[in-house]
Amino acid sequence: MQDAPSTHYRWVIVGILWLVHVISFLNFSSLGILAPFFMEDLSLSSAQVGLFVSAVSIGACLSQVPAGLVTDRVSVRFILPLAIGAMAIFLSLFSFSSSYVSALMVLMVYGLASGAISPPASKSVMDWFPPLGRATAMGLKQTGVNFGGIIAGVLLPFLALSFTWRRGLLMVGVAEAACAVLIYRLMKEPPVKIQSQLSSFDWKNVWRVVLNRNILILAGVDFFFFAGQFCFSAYLTLFLTREAGFSVVQAGYFFALAYLIGAIARIFWSLVSDYFLGGRRKGILLLITWMEVVSLAALTLTSFFPALSKFLLLVILVFGMSGIGWNAILLIILGEAAGKESIGLATATGFFFGFLGSMLCPPLFGYIVDRTGMYGYGWLFTTFCAAAILLLLSFFREKGPEKGN
Repeated sequence: MQDAPSTHYRWVIVGILWLVHVISFLNFSSLGILAPFFMEDLSLSSAQVGLFVSAVSIGACLSQVPAGLVTDRVSVRFILPLAIGAMAIFLSLFSFSSSYVSALMVLMVYGLASGAISPPASKSVMDWFPPLGRATAMGLKQTGVNFGGIIAGVLLPFLALSFTWRRGLLMVGVAEAACAVLIYRLMKEPPVKIQSQLSSFDWKNVWRVVLNRNILILAGVDFFFFAGQFCFSAYLTLFLTREAGFSVVQAGYFFALAYLIGAIARIFWSLVSDYFLGGRRKGILLLITWMEVVSLAALTLTSFFPALSKFLLLVILVFGMSGIGWNAILLIILGEAAGKESIGLATATGFFFGFLGSMLCPPLFGYIVDRTGMYGYGWLFTTFCAAAILLLLSFFREKGPEKGN
């Protein structure tokens, strides 16, 4: 049983984790939103822009499982500020990159730090909150990702046009270093510590979690959800400016609106799962996936038939509800499938495969665009990725709702 101060402070924890995700995704969003500036300054192709995303994802893949293992045994209070501080340093270094190769190398090291965010953040929610209300807390935390995209869509074009993209990112990096100090001062340990944090390393438990049938299925789902979201984030601005005829500022607002509706959707899906479906998650995830398939198919048609561009805002908002709004529900399913003592490792396994999707698919999307000269074929590729999620979920066996207060 948690006392009243702990019960109240857990919402402060959600706020801190929200800020962590804002920082993380604001930085990642810069790769797509500022792509027109990168392409001109560094003479890049669409595929090379995708490789920027891949560089971050490679680093994140390499750090996911180690971060998950450490999270199950070491204080979250130390992991998160350290990761944010490192991200601030390497974002600042990226702003000084003089060549494409040096930019890739910096982004890969940056990815090592960004990959250490999700396991401890998810672990904190699972530790601080009981089963009833846990998805809602996770949904609120995950809206930080959306608000990172919203802030990036509005702020980064302004900074790039006013100060150049390099100076704009440097200013962002300095502000994030200050946030790392604030996060360290405010973060606290949960009132009830999980015993496994103090236990010795156990390879049998690692393989039990990693090879769990449901965890592997959900990891595959993560792969394709990440593929769709990261392709959308990396190429929406280029699609809108180069093919649909919008300005960079207008494209930034579209990007921000997608993440705003995604933030609302994450809370909405979580509330429905917790309080209307009694903790059931799979049905919500299926609905989300169908919406993503439809929205990506609509983006494909819009590219092939420009007359449909008047519906672009609606299509982007539907993608925001689904292709961006999925994250909290899937994180909760992953944590509940593994059991509370292995949340960090289960989350890391899912995100390892997720970052593989974000590593492989955006450059493939860019290659398709470079070869065909049309973004429609890239959107068609992501439509097939979303359809693969439906197939994987047909094999997933959902546990009954967990009991608890």
